[in-house]
Amino acid sequence: MFKKILIPVVCILVFVSASAQTATQIYNKGVDLVDQKKYSEALSQFKKAITLNANYKEAFYYAGWCSIELKKYTESLTYLQKAKSLWPNEAKVYREIGYANEKLNKLNLATDNYKKSIDLQKDNPLAYKYLAYLYYDAKRYEDALVNFDWYINYTSNITDEDIYYTKGYCENESGKYNDALSSLAKALKLAPNMASTNNEMAYAHLRLGNAEDALSYYSTALEINPKSTLASNGIAEVYRTLKKDIPEAIKKYQVTIDIDPKNKTAYYWIGWCYNDLGKYNEAVPILKKAIEIDANYVSAITELGYSDYALKNYDDALYDFKRSMNIKKTELNVYYSGLCYVGKKQKTEAQKMVQELKTMDSDYAQTLQDKIDKM
Repeated sequence: MFKKILIPVVCILVFVSASAQTATQIYNKGVDLVDQKKYSEALSQFKKAITLNANYKEAFYYAGWCSIELKKYTESLTYLQKAKSLWPNEAKVYREIGYANEKLNKLNLATDNYKKSIDLQKDNPLAYKYLAYLYYDAKRYEDALVNFDWYINYTSNITDEDIYYTKGYCENESGKYNDALSSLAKALKLAPNMASTNNEMAYAHLRLGNAEDALSYYSTALEINPKSTLASNGIAEVYRTLKKDIPEAIKKYQVTIDIDPKNKTAYYWIGWCYNDLGKYNEAVPILKKAIEIDANYVSAITELGYSDYALKNYDDALYDFKRSMNIKKTELNVYYSGLCYVGKKQKTEAQKMVQELKTMDSDYAQTLQDKIDKM
């Protein structure tokens, strides 16, 4: 008889003890668990706090935040949208809504919420950072740079080299090579053994015409990562464009092929180099190899057409140029098609290429017309 009444009494005592805890106490316990990175346990506490107080905006925010940490992005939005309705002017709520939407690949919503977060709080480094990376992924490099600058402005001690690396990458893509050198130097100071950063430093020097500096950084990248075709192709480009040493460039591109036998870029440039040297017969099989790797490689198909044009194999050349034009019309494949027709004495067809070039607003139109007029 005694045992039968003991269990209900214990249950009642437990219930009384739990109900005696306030929503604030439970919330504070959740915050402590967040500090310990126990996000699942913390989320349970925040849910309990919400059960006791349906308007507990901080608990809704933290429930959403923990759900994000647990990669439950759809669930997180349920809590964060409620937090927003209770806390409409709180910047961090919009920032987390943006982050959850980004993870759900709803990028326009992510962008809008990051911007709203910044509107509410200008000193908002995380929102600037997230927005910068969004723009970087979208190849909107100028917009990314604006937000990286704000992030750096509001962050006193940056230890993440990727911030400076990505900023430097965006500056290279924007043609701001001196700025890129500054950003990338900071990245290398934080992490000197990053092949990717050395490659970007080399690229900036290459574009600035600093051959020896470019070679030095590309060589360092290749030492760090012997399989870096970006570095080996970069070294070859220095010899091709800055040193004007085409035979040596061919050797360096061959290094890339030794690393990666299916590197279409290296095959293309070796073919280009042979054409530049007037070795058109040697260029043909190399360019065909690039096209075998990528049947839609317009530059390689066009370059193959140039080899055939230079060899006066006009029909083969026209076949190549038409094939490349079917993928993408460029000034070069249209212009050289016209030259092939000139070579074949087909004035009417050549004149059609002039009209094509005029629609492209190309300077080649007049050059081709001059050749037609001399027929």
